[in-house]
Amino acid sequence: MNILCDTSFLMVLVTKPIKLVDKLVMQYGKINFLIPEVVIEELKNLVNNPSYKSSQSAKTVLELTKKFEIINTKRLHYTDDSILDYAINYKCAVATMDKNLIQRLISSKVTVFSLRNNKLLSVNP
Repeated sequence: MNILCDTSFLMVLVTKPIKLVDKLVMQYGKINFLIPEVVIEELKNLVNNPSYKSSQSAKTVLELTKKFEIINTKRLHYTDDSILDYAINYKCAVATMDKNLIQRLISSKVTVFSLRNNKLLSVNP
């Protein structure tokens, strides 16, 4: 299963350990985390953020993204729109912490992964 990761998910991922990934692999099969190029751009902007914590987290995430597949998406006005468009057209899930994006994904019948209590959980539409 391909899972598209947004910036909010990646930023939380570097600060909290994930549990129950093995359970999801058993349920969905091999999981491939995909990072949209537009998310890489957001992370690069966050590196220049005056908030030291955000800047350091973004640097760490950028290092981690080298281990994942970076994909091109349509460049729409908002990053969330690009993620939603890609997820619908390529039938992949999305990992996010963004409540508004989660609602948009669910209403578009896209599977969503999010973290709760350090556990990666899925929400099937």
